[in-house]
Amino acid sequence: MKRKKYWFLFAILLLSLSSLSPSFDFTHHTRREPPGDEPNPPLQRPEVPETDRGPIKVGVQLNPDELRQLKALNERFMEETGAEIEITPLEISETHKESFLLEMSLGEGPDIVLTDSHFIKALAMNGCLLPVDSSQGTMPGEDILNGLLPPLQWNGYQWGMPFDIDPYIMTWKTKGKDGEPFKVPESRQAWQEYLKLNKVSPILSFDWNDPYAFGAAVHLLEGDPSKPDHEVLDMLIRNHGARAESVQDATDAEDNGQASTTSGKAEAAVVIEPYSSFSDQDTDGVSLALAMGKAQLDTPVVRTRSFAVAAHTESSSLAMKWITYMTGKEMQREWSRAAGTLPVISELYVTGTNLSERGIWQKAAVPAQVLLSRNEPAALDFGDSEGFQTYSEAANRLLHGEITIEEYRELYKPAQP
Repeated sequence: MKRKKYWFLFAILLLSLSSLSPSFDFTHHTRREPPGDEPNPPLQRPEVPETDRGPIKVGVQLNPDELRQLKALNERFMEETGAEIEITPLEISETHKESFLLEMSLGEGPDIVLTDSHFIKALAMNGCLLPVDSSQGTMPGEDILNGLLPPLQWNGYQWGMPFDIDPYIMTWKTKGKDGEPFKVPESRQAWQEYLKLNKVSPILSFDWNDPYAFGAAVHLLEGDPSKPDHEVLDMLIRNHGARAESVQDATDAEDNGQASTTSGKAEAAVVIEPYSSFSDQDTDGVSLALAMGKAQLDTPVVRTRSFAVAAHTESSSLAMKWITYMTGKEMQREWSRAAGTLPVISELYVTGTNLSERGIWQKAAVPAQVLLSRNEPAALDFGDSEGFQTYSEAANRLLHGEITIEEYRELYKPAQP
């Protein structure tokens, strides 16, 4: 009887298996390739899934040389991942801002933007960006300088990923006009006294159209780059007048066929320029340091650029992967070498770059890294998240006499209750 029971149970089991749906057909076999014709394995691209390879666009604010360098790095990313990424120039100036915001809101702008970090929060507040994914916000083992992150944060989220930094440097000739060693004034009073003794020649030379150079000049004269006081602005206007006159004299001499022995830049006691400009300059016979006074040591004037992902993109995963690739240690090292800017990863300051043997690394790059590891750079926006363009235009108009000091200061005067 027991044996009959076992056969009965076995018959029930066979009937159950035969009633299964076709999706459980265990007799199905994959197609066989003809003998001797082994199928080729699929191309393995683990970095980017097959369903997320673009195309996407990256809008960047870069000069032509930098644009060429970034395109070269992008070619490597596309070769390694099979993704399709197009890099195009981007314009977010005040004259183009409204059209850019409209384009982004309509979903017609780039999927990724690379722009001045001062623009990131404003773009986020206008609903143009996606917050940085929490898994991408920090890079394991690749510590981003802490001071670079707060300017990119708003409403509890981070909206951009730092890409590079460009601190502003002051240089001066080791010996002055009289052959005596020149010592940079170390207080506002010392600067004022030097200005009185050199009324016909400029004490500072910097690009009048560069808001960061203007902020660095304010810093050096012991002012607050974010909100310069009346006295420091007056010093800059007088300095600007002396420099403009010096440049005009040199131009007149050239027009009259005379050999000019001076130039607006050469006559200045101290020249303020971005760190990146020294990648192709000879620094022999020149001393240099960060363009900083002692009154605002916690807020260095540093131009920073960051990546951000557009809110309308349909490929946010690919966008994040591309940004992570470009901000990785190896790409940071290559970009720093090519563009002359500084990396955002602390570890890379230990190994140095191609500028280290020329002294500028220890005198400027390392101090900038130490400051930015603890503090934020100076915010040049009058305390308004959308005020960077206003700051830039106001500085230029002030130096050219189009607005007064009072009108300039009114831009950041606290509202009356």
